[in-house]
Amino acid sequence: MTKKTKLMSIGLMSVAALGVFAACGNKSDSSESEGKDYSYYYTNDPETLDYTFSGQRFTAENTANFVDGLVSYDQYRQIVPALAKSWDVSEDGKTYTYHIRKDVPWVDADGNEYATVKPSDWVTGLKHAADTNSETLYLVTDSITGLADYASGKNKDFSKVGIKADDKAGTLTYTLNAPESFWNSKATYGILYPINAEFLKEKGKDFGKVATDGILYNGAFIATKFDNKSAIEYKANNTYWDKKNVHIKNVKLSFFDGKKPEDLYKGYTDGKYNKAQLYPNMPYFKNVDKANVVWTAQEANSYFGYFNLNRQNYSNTAHDTDAKKTATKQAILNKDFRQAIGFAIDKAKYNAQRVGEEGGEKLTRNTLVPYDFVKIAGKDYGTAVQANLQSIDSENWSKASVEQGKNSTYNVDLAKAAFAKAKEALKAQGVEISKENPIVLDSPVLDTSTINIAGAASLENSLEKAFDGEVKLNSIKLAMDPWTQATFSFKTAAEADYDWNISGWGPDYADPATYLNILSPKQGDITIKIGLEPEVTLEGEDKGLATKAAVNIAEYQQLLDAANAITDNNDARYEAFAKAEAWLIDNGIITPIYAMGAVPQMQNEVPFTRIDSNSVGSTAYSYKYLKVGDKTVSAKEYEKALKEWQAKVEEKSKAADK
Repeated sequence: MTKKTKLMSIGLMSVAALGVFAACGNKSDSSESEGKDYSYYYTNDPETLDYTFSGQRFTAENTANFVDGLVSYDQYRQIVPALAKSWDVSEDGKTYTYHIRKDVPWVDADGNEYATVKPSDWVTGLKHAADTNSETLYLVTDSITGLADYASGKNKDFSKVGIKADDKAGTLTYTLNAPESFWNSKATYGILYPINAEFLKEKGKDFGKVATDGILYNGAFIATKFDNKSAIEYKANNTYWDKKNVHIKNVKLSFFDGKKPEDLYKGYTDGKYNKAQLYPNMPYFKNVDKANVVWTAQEANSYFGYFNLNRQNYSNTAHDTDAKKTATKQAILNKDFRQAIGFAIDKAKYNAQRVGEEGGEKLTRNTLVPYDFVKIAGKDYGTAVQANLQSIDSENWSKASVEQGKNSTYNVDLAKAAFAKAKEALKAQGVEISKENPIVLDSPVLDTSTINIAGAASLENSLEKAFDGEVKLNSIKLAMDPWTQATFSFKTAAEADYDWNISGWGPDYADPATYLNILSPKQGDITIKIGLEPEVTLEGEDKGLATKAAVNIAEYQQLLDAANAITDNNDARYEAFAKAEAWLIDNGIITPIYAMGAVPQMQNEVPFTRIDSNSVGSTAYSYKYLKVGDKTVSAKEYEKALKEWQAKVEEKSKAADK
């Protein structure tokens, strides 16, 4: 089955990211009140409300408010019961049995009861997802027994799939091919949500139509308006099973096209929005009361630079001779050269183009898997990556750190030393590097994105500072369609048209595999982005075979295989993945640069009263738990709330591990 990529283009995400903020929860202050309305903005209308089919964020950020699944995240990054009041896991970790709440109603857009939610609704939902070739089917195809055969057409009997419902007993059971300690995190995605069979049959192809009556509701809110590129509105669901945790009465979302980011601040000060992202590089920012500017935490989406290791397409290039193409290709295949580029990038300066000088370092990410995404024996995952890097190369990695939110891999001395080694090796291969004959890296940039153009200029300056003109970044400005085709939407490695590019990735589930498997030479979701065809998609000759050998990508696959094989000990599993990531970073296959989040904003939301899933699943888009205050939250108040929230997260995490 073909996987659907979650790769995020920096150009395409520059507007979409406006709607993404840290989501969390703690006690509110005295200024809050119950039953308030909430106003915000959105950047894209959903194409469908079919939550079991769609992989689009613009669907999930709406439907997460309309439909509950088995479980949810709470405000402290913990999985908690939703429509499953409890669950049991078999001793071998392969069978999950959920006990479904009784008397939870499905209601229509007018709030009238349509039916009662029952276990077989989940069977209907998964079958519908498989029958429609859901965009998120890849999440569970290889997990649930028999599902891969059904999805591929090998087996046409859905009853052989490992999902069973007993409506009389009120239980739903999944049988997995192998233990997955992170299975419940997958259950927070729409693909594992319920659908009422009678309503699905009644609606037919109109199920999920973007209209208030396109779906049934069992969640915290009911949609009352969908006006394309204008407004989306909800009202609280009076029949909701957990009404005590719904504090917002009405939600109004206004369409924002991103053309004038300064309008967000004006919208907040005029009372149109309850919060708004700020842009420090814009003139208005100097008049903003800095005491009321809060900086959100980093989110789990990672943006990283990478080389095209086997470039074949030169439709847009500065390489006007075969000799120049060969020189750049040979340089890219040299590990010391790739390392040199990684150490040369001043990530804080690059990130400052997005969030200003103050935020440049706050935004910095130095690992693909976020530093604190999981814990290993009580310590952040990133500490294991650092230890493995130092074990691989103590000379370099004792001087450079992958700590999050620090510009600590930027080291011009290390860059110069690695480049000197690369020059010597390349000279022996017949590649002479000098100011007159520099290595040039083609890097397309969207011609309408001022932020990304400024970022490219920052990268050019970093390379000039480190390599005295002997390595240059050639920023090629392209219109939307050719830029997208060159960098993002191509289907084979041979179509990739760049030497260096930056894109991002967000997690599908709560395990490091969701990040690190994407570059697997066997079946990685984005392996083609580094110029290599994964084995599962190969047809005929592998034109990247020599390149794969040159960078020894098989060693990375061996490390991935070892980590993925560990299913009975999370500490050992995460440690093995940290070893794989250290190999990936040390070899310069990727260079993590920044995270989503870590942006300045103003808000009168009560800090940390949202669901926080660390970017996993759909539930983080829900307005459940959210509270609104009467005044703007000050930076001091926010920092105090952040510390309280962090302590609560640690407390709950320790309790969950017991």
